[in-house]
Amino acid sequence: MAEVNSSAKMVRFGVFEANLQTGELRKNGVKVPLQGQPFQVCAILLEHSGKLVSREELRRQVWPEDTFVDFDHALNTAITKIRIALGDEADNPRFVETLPRRGYRFIAPVDKPIVETHTAGPDGAAIVAAPEQGQSSFWRPGLAIAFSSALVIAALVWAPWRHPSRRTEVIERKLTTNSLENSVNSAVVSPDGKFLAYADNTGLYLKQIRTGETHPVPLPPNFSADVADWFPDGSHLLVCRREQPGKSLWTGNLSLWSVSVFGGSPRHLASDAAGGSVSPDGAHIAFQRSDYGREEWVMRSDGTDPVKVASDKSSWVGGPTWSPDGNRIAYIRAAETYNARVSAVEVNEWRNAGAQTFFSDNRLGPALFWLLDGRLIYTFGDENNRHGASLWTVSIQPSGKPGESPKRITRGIGWISQVTGSDDGKVVTFLRENSVSSVYIGTLAPDGIHLLANRRLTLDENENNPFAWTPDSKAVLFNSDRNGTSEIFKQVTDQPLAESLTTSAEQLLQPRVTSDGSEILYISTPKTASLETQSSLFAIPIGGGSPRLVLKDVGIWNVQCARLPLTFCLYSVGKGDAMETFRFDVRNGKSSVPPQVDPVCNWSLSPDGSQRVMVCPSLKGNIRFRSTLTGKTRDVPVTGRNELGSVDWAPDGRSLLIAGRTPEGESALLRVTLEGRASVLLHSSNSEILAAIPSPDGRSLAIAESMVYNNVWQIENF
Repeated sequence: MAEVNSSAKMVRFGVFEANLQTGELRKNGVKVPLQGQPFQVCAILLEHSGKLVSREELRRQVWPEDTFVDFDHALNTAITKIRIALGDEADNPRFVETLPRRGYRFIAPVDKPIVETHTAGPDGAAIVAAPEQGQSSFWRPGLAIAFSSALVIAALVWAPWRHPSRRTEVIERKLTTNSLENSVNSAVVSPDGKFLAYADNTGLYLKQIRTGETHPVPLPPNFSADVADWFPDGSHLLVCRREQPGKSLWTGNLSLWSVSVFGGSPRHLASDAAGGSVSPDGAHIAFQRSDYGREEWVMRSDGTDPVKVASDKSSWVGGPTWSPDGNRIAYIRAAETYNARVSAVEVNEWRNAGAQTFFSDNRLGPALFWLLDGRLIYTFGDENNRHGASLWTVSIQPSGKPGESPKRITRGIGWISQVTGSDDGKVVTFLRENSVSSVYIGTLAPDGIHLLANRRLTLDENENNPFAWTPDSKAVLFNSDRNGTSEIFKQVTDQPLAESLTTSAEQLLQPRVTSDGSEILYISTPKTASLETQSSLFAIPIGGGSPRLVLKDVGIWNVQCARLPLTFCLYSVGKGDAMETFRFDVRNGKSSVPPQVDPVCNWSLSPDGSQRVMVCPSLKGNIRFRSTLTGKTRDVPVTGRNELGSVDWAPDGRSLLIAGRTPEGESALLRVTLEGRASVLLHSSNSEILAAIPSPDGRSLAIAESMVYNNVWQIENF
């Protein structure tokens, strides 16, 4: 009979099975990612179970003298990966024990290697020959029962001493305490979980988590960087450089660099790139590129061979994170309008650019992290509190399906971003963002080009966003989430408290005054709105009262009306990477006139209703005027500006109020002439100026300012 595969070796220990021939490790029959040198080290320890294997012996067998590698780091990394694969711990080992400065020992009970000799039977079927007498790897029944009983008793006595009870509650603590003026903008934990690298307005820093000792990371002059990830060697950081500090993401010439924590010249890796993540083996980097994160790319860790693996103009993608085996990346894909969104976790086999949706949920935030033990950490926004967010974990099976039920590991007030974890999966860090959007009242000089005073009107710590004034210029209309969901309020400028005009179980947004000043229009949208959910336009009397339905459409996000003698109004809806703007009448509903189609932009209707002005990133520092009658457009460059936000017309129609930035990167409120000449009315380095709404008499501005600050938090025992 012919002998088949006579050299196969199988080693079993607990729920694990190692095939020393094929280099595979399985747990309960499911393959566990452990390959290459880590598996070789594991195999040597298994073959010498119960005995010390010196570091020198491991070097000789796995890293011969002609191999050029940092042996100490390579061996430490291999042992760490073995422990991750086995679910082991260095402090309380169940499998691999460290003997300091000497080597390692496999301490769990191991069945002797089974050498299977397959022979071909008469019918060609393979038969496994029984082990020779005296060489069986199985115990005889009587001895097995007696011996296993003794083992159980010994284990019951040994376990409490060997593995003292551990605390199972999640431990959460704050790692940085930066002020509003010096917010943390990025942070990542080191692979060994001992250090935090973080960046704020003053530079890049390395903090020892246990002691709190902090040191700056040396950078060249005028090198402003956000930290994106650690390289596996623990001594280099992947950073994203901004050519113009203070700018928001995707403005200011972003690029990726490698920086040593010990100093030296940074090494350039890629231009037009951000959101970088280094693969577990350090061989590749995944990153975002182009136009607000529309594309996912992968390149080698030296910056060569970049490959686009995902692209979609109708949605944006979040920062990527790597699977434990380095064969896949995961990221959030989302599409959204002003008051609705749809988002999902997308997993991409990047070598084949084969993407599939892992799961969808409109509550998903932008941050993900894939731990080396296979768990995926993601963020959810709080349905009942727009300021709240939580972290969740779920395991991903080899099939790509969720494993166990998702588990929430922390919740609190403040949005969560940039989640990172240590290699052993014991430490996770994240940025928690707290923000307050307030309404300020600015008093304009008679010439309209200087701001004489600026004082805060809303004195609470909630989201307060102004959109209009009452016709007499005495009160501001705004939406606020101070009662848990967004509602419509009116506040007289010399009073400390606001009056609620209408409430609902839905989100009520964007109060605007109708052409004749008799009613207030607002958008009503369900809390869990998606891109297919219908929004409603309602109107209430200017002094308050019962709402009446004006019209419905999917994804309404901007509403404005012309002034008398004109009576028409406009609203927009999102259609992928475009928007459609419709004309309507507050009494008769939508007009039959075809919509105007434009890129997604902020826009404002001129007081006389003749044209709209638009600002958006795709215009690259230009403002666009579009006739409401003929549709004709003209673009006007704004002098010295390439980042423009919201826009509104001055009451006389001769100038514009635009939220933007100064050349130095500060947030600013700009007065811009119709020819594109800009002057600064207000600037701030501590807050973000979102918008300015002029009063009908032209004497005052309702200014929306948002104050945002981030700090780093750590969780353990999750």
